[in-house]
Amino acid sequence: MQRRQRDSLLLFVGLICLITITESATVTIPIGVILDLDSSLGSTVRDYINIALQDFHDEQSTTRLQPLFRDSKSDLLTAADEAYDLVYKENVSAILGPQSSELASYVVDLGFRNGVPVIWFPPSGPSLLPPHTRFFINSNFSRSHCSQFEAIAAIIENYNWQCVIPIYEDPEFGNDLIPCLTYALQDMDTRVPYISPIRQNFTDAEITKELDRIKDKRTYVFVAHMTMELWSRLLQPAKKAGMMSEGHAWILTQGLSPVLDPKAKDTKEKGYMDGALGVRPSLDVSLERTLMDEHNVNPSLYGLWAYDTVKALANAVQNSGSFDSKESRAQLGNKTSGPELLKAILLKAILETDYEGVSGNFSLRQEQLEPSQFVVYNMKGQRENIIGYWRPETGLFQNYSVDGKPDGKYKLRDPVWPGNTTERPPKLKVGVPTKTHFSEFVNVTTVEGQKILPTGFAVEVFQEVVDALPFPLPYEFVPVDNDNGYDDLLHKNKNLDVIIGDITITTSRANYVYFTMPYLESRVLMVVNVRPDSKNWWILFKPFDWTLWLLLGGIFVAATVFILILESKRRKDDERKFSRLCWNPFLIYKSDVDSLTSDSSKSAVLVVMFVLGIAIQIYTANLTSYLTEMTTAKSSPLNDVQEIRRKNVSVGYQKDSWVKDLLTLKIGLNNEQLKALTSVEEYNEELSKGTGRGGVDVIFDETPYLSLLLSKCSSCKMTGPIYQSAGFAFAFANSSTLASKFSATILNLTQNVTLFGDMKKSITLPLIVDKSKYKSDVEMRSLTTDDFGIFFFPLIYSIFGLVSCILILRVPIIRNWLNARRYSLGRQQAVPPVVPPEGQLSGR
Repeated sequence: MQRRQRDSLLLFVGLICLITITESATVTIPIGVILDLDSSLGSTVRDYINIALQDFHDEQSTTRLQPLFRDSKSDLLTAADEAYDLVYKENVSAILGPQSSELASYVVDLGFRNGVPVIWFPPSGPSLLPPHTRFFINSNFSRSHCSQFEAIAAIIENYNWQCVIPIYEDPEFGNDLIPCLTYALQDMDTRVPYISPIRQNFTDAEITKELDRIKDKRTYVFVAHMTMELWSRLLQPAKKAGMMSEGHAWILTQGLSPVLDPKAKDTKEKGYMDGALGVRPSLDVSLERTLMDEHNVNPSLYGLWAYDTVKALANAVQNSGSFDSKESRAQLGNKTSGPELLKAILLKAILETDYEGVSGNFSLRQEQLEPSQFVVYNMKGQRENIIGYWRPETGLFQNYSVDGKPDGKYKLRDPVWPGNTTERPPKLKVGVPTKTHFSEFVNVTTVEGQKILPTGFAVEVFQEVVDALPFPLPYEFVPVDNDNGYDDLLHKNKNLDVIIGDITITTSRANYVYFTMPYLESRVLMVVNVRPDSKNWWILFKPFDWTLWLLLGGIFVAATVFILILESKRRKDDERKFSRLCWNPFLIYKSDVDSLTSDSSKSAVLVVMFVLGIAIQIYTANLTSYLTEMTTAKSSPLNDVQEIRRKNVSVGYQKDSWVKDLLTLKIGLNNEQLKALTSVEEYNEELSKGTGRGGVDVIFDETPYLSLLLSKCSSCKMTGPIYQSAGFAFAFANSSTLASKFSATILNLTQNVTLFGDMKKSITLPLIVDKSKYKSDVEMRSLTTDDFGIFFFPLIYSIFGLVSCILILRVPIIRNWLNARRYSLGRQQAVPPVVPPEGQLSGR
């Protein structure tokens, strides 16, 4: 009995000893966790930490982690006080958190001074953190967190977006966005014209004001990097501002993935994401699904990071025994105190952690996570439609092949963009002036619904350039009002990406727009009217004025009458010859002088012939000189600006043109001399009038316009000094990067002489603007029948009249002749001829 009691006692003691030994073998290590427990992120991370510890404790029972949760309440002093309590009172071996970089700054510094490893996994980066130490481990940022921006940069490059504006939550999310995105875009020709910070404490009015500031940048691609709380407040103002409509593109960073953040499941907020692109790490779907099913939690990226971080910390604690050796102690500085040595051993074990977690390959050998594969998705309703993947070593690709490798299609599948369209945003908004003086360059011809169909040389050049660009560029034409000229249009219009037309590059305009290379050369010259009327029916009478013609005619008539009177007294015996002289007095001067009977008439004929001979010689010389002047080059009536100012003639210019400033400010003409004109027809009409009749004597304009005038005005001549102009170009917004690409393409187009020459023929423009080519037709002109109309037309009319009279009189004459002929023939047949007697005939 006593033996049995003794055996029972020994068995009980053994059990107590076994339990004691087992409990003494279990190591409990306290770890501090600082979170904003009232936020969705903080509460989600806390749930995932508890799940991770539960899974770890279920797997083994020798090591236990005891989480000590502290609420930072998003306050720096509160976070600092909680961190101090964890380090000095709770004597924790490691700290997880806090959520923001501002709070983490003090915690990291406190951990450094006390040898406590700080593991940080919030969504924002460490650009405001203290200098990096071996006691600070970022399980989220650096290569891993920057990798999402490398994936975003690959998306931007894939769609050839030239400008992008990041919108981030200030200050936390800008700490990693600015350096990471700048690094990712450094080798790309993509501009970031503006970076938009928005704070959590912004009112709706302040958010709207910031969005209006973004719209002024004329950029339509945005990168959203913020918490779901701020994103939910940004959605409605952005939608009202039209920034989530067709023609815009949004890229969401990993924190806004609806698959990874439970709050994104809200239908109202999610509906405004339609068409957005997003990136997030590619998770192990099977492990993620198992985790979700077993613990009934919503998926969260930061929760999964926290899960993997805690598992990594627990594994490090489990493996820390292998570092407790003489060699390890020597490497750790021969630390002998228990807590200090434990922290050092734990830090070394953490840095040696390498395992496959739910959120990817969890390796902290470089004191940060290795970059993982990213998913590129397109939002549609409440679903993420995966359109591709991104890896650092391969870039973008659509899918995996059978062997688990990228299938070689290094691009994304076609997404659905905001506005439920498949046409890639943004569309280039191309302004087309609706009112132009020269429709040959740009003209809005028809309107079909909301789509305008412009025509003209500038439109053709623009379309040729777009087709020749090395990337697709969707665009839409937008009619714009230019009633006040191009200066006002370029300066005030803030809603267009580019304005096309006959827009001249000037210094003042270059202050608020970005010009491309000129697609058409131009210079400023003057055009004058060499001779208003180059045709003259009275050209044969030009050598003498009408007084001289009357005098010569009077001399001829008086002398002829005098001669006839003298001859009439001596020609009574030859009335027939005298009557011929009366009917044709020119026979007097044609016949021999000796045939005249009167000595006085002979003297008169000699005098008249001498006078007329001299007159004919002078007439011939003057007519030759006049015809020579008409058919050879004539000098311009106005050759320089000094003569224009001296004569104070009227000068025409194109209305609303920059040439007016040139005429008044540089050339020095008075405003009273200037007259605004609007078309080639008006140019021609005003030049034909001249200053004396209310028109103009000179027109100043650029050579493309003047060449159109010369093609329709044969009496116009281009002359005067040459004033250089930069030419016609397209005007882009200052923030646009497309201007440089257009310039290179325009240069290639204009150097293609054949293609560009054919395009210019449609508006009768020369290939090369050269002043010497523009000569008036009257400078070298052949005489025409119009110049001798007073001579030829009366002659033609006389011949026509004579022929008409002959034809009219011919009919009765022929009829009478035929009747007479018929009558004579009839008499011959009716009366036989009388034959004389033979005797009589012979006698004769």
